[in-house]
Amino acid sequence: MHVAEKKKGKFQHSSFLAGGATTAAGRLVAHDGVLEAIWPYNGHYHPTEENFMEFISFLEEHHVDLTNVKMCSR
Repeated sequence: MHVAEKKKGKFQHSSFLAGGATTAAGRLVAHDGVLEAIWPYNGHYHPTEENFMEFISFLEEHHVDLTNVKMCSR
């Protein structure tokens, strides 16, 4: 999993994989290491609902507490 703050003109989400294939992509909000919101909105990649659900499963498998995380599938 790769996460970084977008820096327009310097670092974009596609910079991680140089525009290559990915399992899931989107945005998240976290404060002080606590995940608050996630959604699959993305302008370059076009993640599907299935991709989003795979990502949710990944987080759960890695013991991320999603109890109070706001999730929007679109």
